[in-house]
Amino acid sequence: MKLTNKSKTKQFGILLIIIGAFIPSILYPFASLSTSANLTKLAFAMKGVSYDTSLQDLEIVLAEGEWKKDNKNAGGHYEGRLAIPFRYSLAFGILLAFIGIGVVAFQKDRRETD
Repeated sequence: MKLTNKSKTKQFGILLIIIGAFIPSILYPFASLSTSANLTKLAFAMKGVSYDTSLQDLEIVLAEGEWKKDNKNAGGHYEGRLAIPFRYSLAFGILLAFIGIGVVAFQKDRRETD
């Protein structure tokens, strides 16, 4: 008795690889610098030094919140903002790609005789 169709399993593995490769690519245009990265970039610019941003400074904003000031001297914070760090979407895409590679690689090519 066949439990799974081998060609469907391989197609599913290939689909996981493709989705895993395209998740970070699709979400990258929606990424923006985090608040702390913007402040660091501003502080470095005031001193005349260039600040090179990295993937750790990017985040995907799902819901833009409202900027609230804390005090006169202190900065502030966002209320109601929902943002996911870009590195999580990148890690999720890599995880899906590796799962897909595992599904394709460990699919056995034994011929069944019924």
